[in-house]
Amino acid sequence: MNNIFLKRFFNFCLDCISFNTPLAIVFNIFMIFFILIIVPTHYLLYSPFNCIFKAIILPFIFNNNCPATGLFANCECPACGLTRALSSLLHGDISSALNYNLLVTPLFLVLLFVLILNVIKLIKNN
Repeated sequence: MNNIFLKRFFNFCLDCISFNTPLAIVFNIFMIFFILIIVPTHYLLYSPFNCIFKAIILPFIFNNNCPATGLFANCECPACGLTRALSSLLHGDISSALNYNLLVTPLFLVLLFVLILNVIKLIKNN
């Protein structure tokens, strides 16, 4: 009995990491919204790195030699500030959200649409 539970839990964790099932997608998006709602936006300013893309992903891809031209010049990306913007939006501070990043509105709408679509899939499958 305990072995079956552990196997199901392990499979659920793998699904969550890969966004592989509608349940995993709903769980992940819900957790993103939940965490951003309970963590005050100003706490996000004290993160060890403000942009995961800029601090980890781009330097990893370009072997710590950021490109000098193009969209990712000096490791800048169009997504910088989206976490703080989404947090501000979820706290009801629309002007701050738009100041952090103007792409917050389309991002929020897409996340909401994907969440609703996968909730509908879950309901239909059960």
